[in-house]
Order: sequence, then structure tokens, then C-alpha cells
Amino acid sequence: MNKRRQFSRLASMLALLLVAASGVRSDETYDVVVVGGSSGGIGAALGAARMGVKVALVEDTPVLGGMLANGISNIDCYSYESLSGVFEEFRRAVQKHYAPQMDADPFFKPWKKAPNHMDGRSFQANEPRLGGRWEPRVADAIWKAMAARHANLKIYYRRFATEALKNGNRVVGVVTQTDAGERLVLRAPVIVDATHEADIAAWAGVPYRVGREARSPLEPHAGQVFFFNNTGEFLPGSNGRQDRAVPSYGLRLCIKNYAPGDGDSHLLKTPPPGYDPAKFKHAAFGGHPSMPNKKSEMNVNPVGNELQQINWVWPEGTRAERKRLYETYKNNALAYLYYLQHEKKLTHLGLPKDEFADNGNVPYLVFVREARRIEGEATMTEADINPFVTGRGLEPQLQPASVGIGHYPIDAKPVRPKTDVAKPDKGDGDFFLVNVAVAFQVPYGAIVPKRVDGLLVPVGLSATHVAFSAVRMDPTWNVLGQTAGIAAALSAKRGIAPRALPVDDLQRELVKQKVKLAFFWDVDVDRADFEAIQLLAVRGAARADAERRFRPDDSLTRAEAVVMLYHAFNLWPSVSNAHFTDVPWTHPAFREIETLFDNGVLRALGVEPRWSAAGGYNAGKHSGFTQKHQFGALEPDKPVTTAELHDMIRIIESRTISSPSRVAPQQAATKPSAAGESKPLTRGEACRVVWQKIASAKP
Repeated sequence: MNKRRQFSRLASMLALLLVAASGVRSDETYDVVVVGGSSGGIGAALGAARMGVKVALVEDTPVLGGMLANGISNIDCYSYESLSGVFEEFRRAVQKHYAPQMDADPFFKPWKKAPNHMDGRSFQANEPRLGGRWEPRVADAIWKAMAARHANLKIYYRRFATEALKNGNRVVGVVTQTDAGERLVLRAPVIVDATHEADIAAWAGVPYRVGREARSPLEPHAGQVFFFNNTGEFLPGSNGRQDRAVPSYGLRLCIKNYAPGDGDSHLLKTPPPGYDPAKFKHAAFGGHPSMPNKKSEMNVNPVGNELQQINWVWPEGTRAERKRLYETYKNNALAYLYYLQHEKKLTHLGLPKDEFADNGNVPYLVFVREARRIEGEATMTEADINPFVTGRGLEPQLQPASVGIGHYPIDAKPVRPKTDVAKPDKGDGDFFLVNVAVAFQVPYGAIVPKRVDGLLVPVGLSATHVAFSAVRMDPTWNVLGQTAGIAAALSAKRGIAPRALPVDDLQRELVKQKVKLAFFWDVDVDRADFEAIQLLAVRGAARADAERRFRPDDSLTRAEAVVMLYHAFNLWPSVSNAHFTDVPWTHPAFREIETLFDNGVLRALGVEPRWSAAGGYNAGKHSGFTQKHQFGALEPDKPVTTAELHDMIRIIESRTISSPSRVAPQQAATKPSAAGESKPLTRGEACRVVWQKIASAKP
């Protein structure tokens, strides 16, 4: 026994010595560990921290926000109405930051909205006056200020993950390291992989895809495609073949417009290695200010600061390989700036001295548009973004498990260099589908990986290449990160795997943090009925009109009330006849109205059963098979009162559809209307009434 103890002690000492020799510090334990300070990563860290759990965030650079603080300096979104959660807080903080200079600076003059979508409303929503444009250093400062409000959130800068730790099929931690070799193990019941490359997921054994899928009925734009954006047409050579091609990457330089009296210290004196002015012959960039304080975002493709094809190895590349590619991309971007300064004589353009001061005034990150995409419990396809694929007009199919929305056209970038200038397209793989992409929902299963527990992946999520080309925008990544953080915190608190978390529980927490689950042009996060409308919308109970408006302040009609209750309480359909002269079978609420009639619910609206008027059984009258229809009017467009809605809910609660009613219709409780209950109810008020009833009934 003593020998066993001695052996155990020696083994423990040896393990400690090995740990010390390798530079590993003692493990640190958290409730949630987030890897990657991308837009999705800071969203996840904030979402989890606001749930009161202990959170760690690991970020390889000294800045927060990913590309939002590394060169992408405008909102990649086609409506302000789709923004929510922490990104909407960020937008308002940007607006507040620049407010003191807005009236004096012409850059902030009000825009005239210019919709460039056939719906007449959607447009690139990045007006400077509304917080739509910012400088990289300002974005970094805002995200850091938001993070600093949470004492339970610890951020490790200039640290990166090197390994995923597993216990069986569950990820339980990550090994991290600094460039100086200082290693640290971070453990947690749930890890959020917010890297653009889905590194943690891949190391943990999650299946994933890289490249383009083949064209299919749900993916008409998949595979190899040549497309002319101006007219929206396929060009010869489009064959839809699958391949492992990856869209182009680039270093998004921040460019300053210098005044004539500023001297020439901003000019690059020598070109970077490999400089060839012929490479930029077909590039166009004027450097006109696109962000405050006379700065501009260099975003030029297919020729310019971006490069295609050399990045195909990036998704599965090592850290060393990616660092070498970073240098290539940096040199290419600087070469283009040198070309603009010395060949095009745009000598007023240069790198700003107040951006990325410790990194040669260039961003720390290459923009990794798309890398690995995990295989999740749900996979988004083009049909989830382009509603015309399934013939749904301007509204995609409802996602009951929605945990966030996005709104951007399907924006795929070229995968190979543009060499054939005889055709007007931007090259293999490039297309921008403005008119057939609409605000969409993302299901929870898209961030829950297959096979592996204890992990959520909100950035390299489960989507085809085409769908990912719309989802991959920072406002969407940010809110999906917030979702992942909230889901991780809930899972950690309950001691369950994220895939076992009930989606409706998650959705309730999301709306508390002002995350939108469904898109309406007219439902803002600041409304008192916001939560109820959103939670009923994912049940199909709160529905938009043909123009995707909810009209929350309009009176609720009888037909709308019936549809709301049918879906809110998940009733079984039951259509036995066509009972009303003004509700033919072609009426959009016919099924729901007849179902509630069959179950006696319409008694609350004064519709009594017809069978009682027939009296007792009469063989001469009742032994046959004749069935009448259309016994009278329902007045489906008549407004519903508060009392009527409450009475319908009480009758529904007193019955079940799968067995005889517990309370006969003629005995159902009909509480007298209280004062004020006889007035018409608005659609928003009705949502609050219905949701309060559902919420109070949930154990």
C-alpha cells in the first residue's frame, strides 16, 4: 500500500515537472470560454457575461471586435430594422461618440434613402449620422468599454488556442499560448468557438466542409459560377460543379485623406517586396472618405487589396502558414497603396498614424470571409435566404428555432483571379444577389455541431457556401455570437449539453437581451410588446403582412385573433365543414377559424353551436347524409375586444383537441367583461396578453 502511495506521489511530481517544463500554468476554470475576439466572439462574451456566469475570452490581437476593429468600418446590413442585440448597442454607441461633430462635419449630413432592392425599402444601411460608419480605433474602444462593464468577464489579449481538450465526446477546455511561449489551460463546461476558421471545432473532431457545393434544386447559384451583377445573369462557363475553392481574402487598409499642408511623411518611400504595377491595371479606388475624420476603407476586388486562390490553404493551414499568408496579403495591400500614390499620383492618400500604431498602421487581421463551415444539427441553404427558390415571395420559410436574423444580399466573392477582361463579370464565383435576398432567420441547430458536445460555433456555422455568403456579415455574426454566449451560459448553469437546451427557453432569454428572432419593418426593440411579438412570431402566431409589417398598433381582427391563438397554443387542425358565409374555403384563415369553431372557442364571439337547434334525433330528418354549409356570417374583419380574447383563451384552456372536453362548451366559463375590456385590442396588446398566458403556464 505504501509503495502504491509512493508511486502515486512520484507520478504526480513528474506530471508537475512536465507541466513546469512546458510552461503550462495552473488550469483556470470558467463557466464559459470563448475563443476568438471576432464580432461573434465579443458578442458571445457579452451574452454569457450578462447571464451572470464567469466568462473568459481569448483574443490573438490587442483589439476587440474582429474585422469591425480591423478595417471593416461600416454596417454590412440592408436595414436598420434587422439590427438587434449587442450590435444595435454598438451602433448607438458609435452614433453617440460622433454626435459632437455631426452638425459641423459635412460627412455626417443626412442621407436621402435610396433603396436598391425591388421591395422599395432595403438599402445599405450605413449612414454616418445614424452610427453606420466608424474608425477602427473607435470600434475597438467601444467594444472594450462594453466588456469592461462586466467584472465576471476576463479577456486574454495576444493569446491564441493551440488545442481542444476533450473528455469522451465533450469539449472541456482549450490549451492556449502566447508568442512568448507562455501556455495556459482554460477549462469550462461549454466552449464557444468564435474563430473564423472553426479551429476548435475541427480539432475536436466536428465534421466540416471547405469550398463550394454542387448546384442543386435548393442551390441554383452553387458550384462554379460566372455572373454579371449589373443585369443579374449567368455567363457562359457556369456549370455548377462542386470544388474546394475559397472566396478571396484581403487586408482592409484604413486610408487617410491628408491635406496639402500635411507634408509627405505619409507617402510610402519604397514599394514592398514583389511590387508589380501591372497587377493593378484593372483596379479602381479613389480613396474618397467613407468613414469619419477623412478616412476610407480599402475594399477593392477582384483586383486591388484582395488576392484569390493563394488562400485556399488558409482554412486548414497551421498558424505559421497563416502568418506567412498574412505577410503576403499585407504586402499586396501596401503595393496597391504605393501604386495609387506613385503611379496614379494620389499623393493625398496614406496610412493614418492614429490607427494600429503598434503594427505599422495596418490591421492585425486578414479578412477571412469564409473558411471551414461546420456540419451542424441544421444546415442553411440558399433557399433560406432566397425565398423565390421555394416560391415564397419576399418572406423566407419560418424558422421556429430562430435565434437571430440577418439582412444582406447573397454576396459571394471570386475564388480565382480575374483574367478574362473581355467579359463584364468579376470572375469565377462572384455574384451579388440584391433583389432575391431578404431578411432571414438563423436556426439554433446551425451553431450546434454534430457529434461533439460542450461546443457552440457561431462564426464558422453550418451553412452552404451560397447561404454563408449572406450570413457572413458582422452584424449577423455578432448577434449569433450573443446567442451562443447565452446558450452556453444556460447550458453551464443547468449542467446539460447545448444541444439538449430547449430552444424556447433560449429564445426567452434572447429577447430579454433584445435579440430579434423574426423580422418586421415596424417592431423595434424598444417597444413594450417587443418580447411578446418576437416569441409569438417564431411560433407562427404573430405574422407579417405581404410587405413584412406587423402593424402592432392596428386593431386585431377576429380572423387575426383566431390565427394567433391557433398557432400560439399549437392546436391540432380540425375542419369539418364550411360554416360561415363570409369565410369561404379560399379565406387565408379558413383552417384556423374552422378549427376553433369545431372546439367551441368561437362561442366567445357569440357563435353558438348549431346542433342544439335540431332538437332530438328524428329518423326522418337525421338518418341521411345531407350536410348543409354556410350557416351565417362571422365578420372576420371585425375588431376583437380584450374580453373576447380572454374568453377565447379560457375556452382553449378548458379543452383538449385529442380527447373529449373537460368542460362542455355550454358550461365553459365566461367571466363578465371588466371595465375597459370591451374596447378593441391592438395587435401588439394582443401579443402581450397571449404571451403572458403562455409564459405563466410554463413550469
